[in-house]
Amino acid sequence: MTSTQKKDEIGDFSMNFGPAHPGSGNFGVKVQMQGERVLKATADPGYLHRGFEKLMEYREPMQNAVLSDRVCVLEPLQWNLVHAEAVDYLMNYDVPERAKYIRVILAELSRIQSHFIWYAVMSLGTGFMTGFNVSMGYRDYILDVFNLITGGRVYPAGYICPGGVRKDLPEKAENKILKLLPKIDYMRKFILKENPAWLARFKDVGVLSKEEAIKFGATGPVLRGSGVGADVRRDDPYEVYDELEFDIPVRDEGDGYARYCVGIQEIEESMKIITQAIDRLPKGEVRTPNLKPIVQFRKAKGEIYIRNELSRGEGAFYMVANGEKTPYRVKIRGPSFSHMIPILEYLLTGVDYADVPAIYWSLYQCPADVDR
Repeated sequence: MTSTQKKDEIGDFSMNFGPAHPGSGNFGVKVQMQGERVLKATADPGYLHRGFEKLMEYREPMQNAVLSDRVCVLEPLQWNLVHAEAVDYLMNYDVPERAKYIRVILAELSRIQSHFIWYAVMSLGTGFMTGFNVSMGYRDYILDVFNLITGGRVYPAGYICPGGVRKDLPEKAENKILKLLPKIDYMRKFILKENPAWLARFKDVGVLSKEEAIKFGATGPVLRGSGVGADVRRDDPYEVYDELEFDIPVRDEGDGYARYCVGIQEIEESMKIITQAIDRLPKGEVRTPNLKPIVQFRKAKGEIYIRNELSRGEGAFYMVANGEKTPYRVKIRGPSFSHMIPILEYLLTGVDYADVPAIYWSLYQCPADVDR
């Protein structure tokens, strides 16, 4: 190997994107540079590790319901749901029909506000502060609804819990949600406007082919932005999704703009789901009668792998019960890990350093989910 080849391989210098970068979200990327070009990128997670899997093995199901919404602060109610479904299966709970509809309504509202955050951080990472400010402002309307229903704006304190939900919807909550939808639709149309600067930053940037997306284990908008119409809500329905009509947005380009468009188009589909769920919301109980989770979990034995379609892609719980009051084993599968480790490293190879934050955030990741 010649000295020139060694220099080309090593690069002129190395530098870090994050974890202290305002656009990195507690996640580090070490890059080898040659001028302004990235020769090699190495993901460097671990700055936000909380050890939730092990914590859940020392806590009871209802305590873990509260822990579950901390797995990713950006989509807490969806993590509440997939955890609750795992416990429901092991305890053989028959979740009331009303609770299932409420779960879906809250999960889809959580999806919408998470997509707003996605647009906000993409804007922040590329210097478009107006997009960040407007998007986070409209997200606040949804947080007001969360506060009304769950008692918390950001963390719902395990509102979706084993056996159903903690309490019924407050009076006028349904009307408040329906009045909120036009504001969400206005924001969706605002986001979808084709900003020339936005197109320049994301169009034809970070291209991931269909074959590469499948090979690397992409899910969610990252996978659908590469032309694969996979969605757990349709492919392996849970709760009442099989009773509701909605489409799965797909784009074939595989670039950052395609991934972004898929996410924003999903907001409209979530609005359809919410409207149908409220219209069909039945009367009745919202929790399994005579709920005694500690006593019943001691009777639970077996294992379960439950997956849901979260905002960022496929999230899952693997849980083992062996007759104790706490789970014997908990394993969390988050969508962000596969997006950040193999896919990010692959897409950053050979790009200009200015494109690093654009590609990084187009992958719709959550550092908290990576460091679960």
